[in-house]
Amino acid sequence: MGLTREQFDIIYNNYNNKRLNNSIKQNNRLQDIYAKIPEIKECDLEISALAAKAVRTALNGDTSLKERLKTDIAIISERKKALLLSNGYSSDYLDPIYDCGFCQDTGFIDGRPCECLQKEMTHSLYTSPELEDVLQRENFDTFNFDYYSENYIDETSGTSSLDNIETVVDQCQYYIKQFDKSADNLLFYGKAGCGKTFLINCIARELIEQSYTVLYLSAVEFFDLLSNITFNKSNSSAFGQITMHELLQCDLLIIDDLGSEMANSFTDSALFDCLNNRLIHQKSTIISTNLSLEDLKNSYSERIASRIFGGYTTFKIFGDDIRIKKQITN
Repeated sequence: MGLTREQFDIIYNNYNNKRLNNSIKQNNRLQDIYAKIPEIKECDLEISALAAKAVRTALNGDTSLKERLKTDIAIISERKKALLLSNGYSSDYLDPIYDCGFCQDTGFIDGRPCECLQKEMTHSLYTSPELEDVLQRENFDTFNFDYYSENYIDETSGTSSLDNIETVVDQCQYYIKQFDKSADNLLFYGKAGCGKTFLINCIARELIEQSYTVLYLSAVEFFDLLSNITFNKSNSSAFGQITMHELLQCDLLIIDDLGSEMANSFTDSALFDCLNNRLIHQKSTIISTNLSLEDLKNSYSERIASRIFGGYTTFKIFGDDIRIKKQITN
């Protein structure tokens, strides 16, 4: 998946702004120090004079001052550091300021993208403005256990919705911590309004912030994308420039609300191919559905059910309808 020109321009301008803002910050520090410690300004003037003298002699064919200049500047620099320390500042207080010290806010190291640039590109490629807005609202910091009751008991397990969700959240956080060490897959199921999508958003937020590539699609969007790619005979679709390669190779694929799509022979085959390919290549997938496990088994082919039940950790989410609770409390 490639960056659009607009996405590239945004990233490029961000790096320009970083360098400009840090340059202004460094200059403000320098002017403040000059006012408080005039001796440091004298040191800088002395360095400038030595450099100018070395340039003049070099232009006349004499380069003997060039090596001596390095030694003289080093001595004066040590004097500056001593002055800073004696006045309560760190010795590197006047050094150039960078958000990323590795690439010095250029985005590249020896012609290759720095880790900070890769993170920016990942964010642009896989995070739509709409999803970003949702993830700012729905994350572990805003997760509210008060919506789950000790009095709501699941008949099958005998567990309260509160005890259950506390266990599930712990498992989700463990999944995030172990994400780079395993290729686990998760299935969240239960009736609508119990917080399945909110939980998935919590996981997506954490992994996106760690620079993992996360593709988040509703079931309808997922099958529309596959249909566009398949029947338009193209490797990519108009949907967010997502290619089949990205769909199969992204670090985490999220399919939300499986079962809401119009099922047919194509959706069954496409779903199997995608899930099977990701299992083979050890790429993680998270699925949520309002269907029960029995309904899921009856709604899809046996081979799909086999892949899901055999390769996914399942979590039942249950309790009162949170949407209704929010309306009542608001």
